[in-house]
Amino acid sequence: MPLVPIPERGADAFRWLRAPGETLGFTLLNGDREVARLAWRRRGGSFATAETVGGRFTLKREGFLSPRLSLRAEGASEALARLTPHLKYHALDLSRGRSFRFHRESLLLPAWSLTAPDGAERLHIEPVAEGRKLAGGAAIAKDPYDPDELALLLVFTWYFIVLAWFEDEAVEALTPLEGPDAPRALGDR
Repeated sequence: MPLVPIPERGADAFRWLRAPGETLGFTLLNGDREVARLAWRRRGGSFATAETVGGRFTLKREGFLSPRLSLRAEGASEALARLTPHLKYHALDLSRGRSFRFHRESLLLPAWSLTAPDGAERLHIEPVAEGRKLAGGAAIAKDPYDPDELALLLVFTWYFIVLAWFEDEAVEALTPLEGPDAPRALGDR
C-alpha cells in the first residue's frame, strides 16, 4: 500500500499501530490513510528505518557518555534532526534551525509533549500498552504545521518513545521477582 502525504489542513489526529506481522515495526495512520512506516532491524538495537512520502530515513542512537539520537535521509551523512537527552526535557533540533523541547507530561502519565521555544505545545503523543507490550499510540498535532516537517517530527518522537519503551522492557525482565513466586536464594532453602 503506497504512503500518502499528510494534508496541510485537517490532519491533526494520528495513530501509531504495530505493523501487521511485525514485532519491530509500526505504521502511522491519519484516519485510514497510511502516512509513515518505522521499523527496527533487530530487537535490542537502536538502528531503525522510516519511510514517508518525503523519502526514506535512518534513525539511530550515537555516542556513549553523551548519547543523542539522529534522523538522516537514507545515505546522507548530515542529520536532518537530532535529539539530545537532558534531565527534565530532551532538545530536538532540526537542521533547518527550528528547535523544540520533548518531555513527558508527568511521571504518572505516559503522555509526551513536543513544545516550541515559546512553550506552545506542537505535538501531543500518548503511547498505548497491551499489558507491558507497546501496542501503538495516539498523536495530536497543533495547527499550523508544515506537513513534511510534521511527518519527520511524528517519526522521530515515536522512535524515541519506542526505543525507551524497549529499554524499559529489558530492564524489567532483569528485575528479580518479589513475593511468593520469587526464586529463593541458595541460603534460604
